[in-house]
Amino acid sequence: MKRNFLEREEFDSHLKECGAKDGSAYQDLNTIYGDMSRLVVAWIARMPTEDLHALYNELGWEGRANVRAMKEASKKWLESYHPNRFQVN
Repeated sequence: MKRNFLEREEFDSHLKECGAKDGSAYQDLNTIYGDMSRLVVAWIARMPTEDLHALYNELGWEGRANVRAMKEASKKWLESYHPNRFQVN
């Protein structure tokens, strides 16, 4: 069964297979997950729509992703939780 990487259990499962620089296991999974989530939202909100469509197809997924919906939701989240912090497209 294919799962989305952003599902918390999927993320944790993959991160547990990676080691920190010193070889130990990552400890603060909540912070890492939160950091990744914020970066993904900021990236989607700031990346031009056509570039997101092109990347989607470049990676082998067919059709057109719901980029507009992703961008609008990302911008709303940024406006709600980080007003005036980012210039979004």
